[in-house]
Amino acid sequence: MNRRTLLQFTVQGAILAPAASLLMAACSSVASPAPTAAPATGASPAASPAAALNGTGGTLVIGMTAGNIPYPNTPPNEGAEGSRFVGYNIYDALTRLNVEQGNTTPVPSPGLAESWKTASDNLTWTFQLRKGVKFHDGTDFNADAVVFQLNRLTKKDFAFFDPLQAAATASFTMMIDTYQAVDPQSIQIKTKSPYSFLLWDLLLVMIPSPTAVQKYGTKDYVNHPIGTGPFFVTKYVDGQIMELAPNPTYWRGKAKLDKMILRPMPDPASRLAALQSGDINWAEVPPPDSLAQLKTQGYNILLKTYPHSIVLDYNLSKPPFNNVKARVALQYAIDRNRMCNDLLDKACSPAYQWMYTGHPWYDPTVGDKYQYNPAKAKQLLTEAGYPNGFKINVAYPTGGSGNMWPGPMMELVQSNFKDVGVTMTMAPLEWNDILTIYRAGFATPENQKYDAMYFSPNTSTPPSLLGFATSRIQPNGCCNVTGYSNPKVDALFQKAESEFDTKKQDALLQQAMGLVTDDSPVAFVVHDLNLRVLSPKVNGFIQPMSWYCDFLNVWVSK
Repeated sequence: MNRRTLLQFTVQGAILAPAASLLMAACSSVASPAPTAAPATGASPAASPAAALNGTGGTLVIGMTAGNIPYPNTPPNEGAEGSRFVGYNIYDALTRLNVEQGNTTPVPSPGLAESWKTASDNLTWTFQLRKGVKFHDGTDFNADAVVFQLNRLTKKDFAFFDPLQAAATASFTMMIDTYQAVDPQSIQIKTKSPYSFLLWDLLLVMIPSPTAVQKYGTKDYVNHPIGTGPFFVTKYVDGQIMELAPNPTYWRGKAKLDKMILRPMPDPASRLAALQSGDINWAEVPPPDSLAQLKTQGYNILLKTYPHSIVLDYNLSKPPFNNVKARVALQYAIDRNRMCNDLLDKACSPAYQWMYTGHPWYDPTVGDKYQYNPAKAKQLLTEAGYPNGFKINVAYPTGGSGNMWPGPMMELVQSNFKDVGVTMTMAPLEWNDILTIYRAGFATPENQKYDAMYFSPNTSTPPSLLGFATSRIQPNGCCNVTGYSNPKVDALFQKAESEFDTKKQDALLQQAMGLVTDDSPVAFVVHDLNLRVLSPKVNGFIQPMSWYCDFLNVWVSK
């Protein structure tokens, strides 16, 4: 059976794990908290009445931006949208984000590990695992299952090593030196150097059933995905649909839905039409010019500030972008206010740094200096040796996870650049091809034809900033796609990695990102506001200040 085959099955074997409380309130060593985000922006759903909060049942049908159903591996493909709708519904990781609330930026919280502590060397972490958890196939979750997955992702001589999954998770496992099961309910992980970001990395190491992987093998496992998560797969048709049913004994409690259905709909107009016809009741990023109409029709328009950006990653290995003045010049060429206020109907905010104003990693000493100023852009281009501008070839995704509306956005940027003498050719690519460039870097022969690419980084974690570290330049690391290198930034990152005091860590990261802003290895375009539109029949969902979602309390009325 392959991905082109209808996969319809029910999980075999009893699911015996007892239901547990929603979330362990304490652990022996609390995870380092993430920064608190800026206030929510835009519309949010009205508070549900008590009766609505107590409802159950119904089918949630989601129109995703993905061009295909993400394959249910660990992690899925299709970018972070694959993890949001497929990965974290089927699987758990040792840590999880507390996305069941919408007031603060989520932080790593107890997941399959209910507590952890670090040794005095700041290298050795011991995780106490949650007892009584079962995989969907009825087998036990334990320390051996964690070791099995880490072997699958890092040990090339392991019988079930998966090179594709290893590549997809390389940036999350690269700081792990050794690991071992201490006993069935605890595991020890040692990092290569003091590394305070480990809890963030472990969020993306999803744990599958070793029994299922061994039974079906590396190639066919994707057709038989088994995790410990809140839902399990009941139907999967590549390119068309995935259906999920609630795990009745999930450790955080059974989900309220009867069923969840995922449909790939890369075209925004298609998502809008499907929402208005009732074919779906949850639409990711419909066309921005439809929002006023949808609001009058009673749909819930959700917008909220969260760490996520749209940028242009520059190829720094060749002209023109090996010249810092040429890079900075184009920062002043982008009319971000026009993009957010006119083109995107306020579904974004202008981006002048990697993080938005007010975030602890935003450097106020640098500020929002890259305000739209085409005259200054032309002046800097002349100083850079390009008085007549230059020509660039820029890759961009035709759709996909978190990319908002890349075609119209790129056309506006193209027009802005033309106004200062820069001719931009737009090269449309499928989203997974963009991700391939991101993981390989621009410096590879096959990627040298691109001068830049449109990208949508999830900027919510400290490790996400390390895409500007010299150590992450491919092929020795992952994933510094631009090839940016600054010894001062590297030193600040190294100090932040070994700093376990969050406030001190934030100060170091703020200083580092201020230097990155000055060097402009990327063009900052906008900060996404996580637009989604829900039918009024969808109840119980809390819009988090995160890319990821929690579906346990969602239900759909008749």
